[in-house]
Amino acid sequence: MVNFSIGGTTGLFGPSKKDKKIYKLEKEKKRLKKLCAEKDSFFKEMISDGLRHKSKLAGKHMRDLKDYKNGKY
Repeated sequence: MVNFSIGGTTGLFGPSKKDKKIYKLEKEKKRLKKLCAEKDSFFKEMISDGLRHKSKLAGKHMRDLKDYKNGKY
């Protein structure tokens, strides 16, 4: 049984539609965060490999990543 009472009320007939929707959205948010972390890991590995082979494009990606992390985008 899943606990839907995150911040809503459970009525006589169980969790409300709003509570179910919130639960589904939070679950999707966790899935997307995990997916983004995996994508970032692959991207960083690609940049690292490109820099080892002296790729100018990898250098550009590294600079863009640094700028993004520093809030320039």
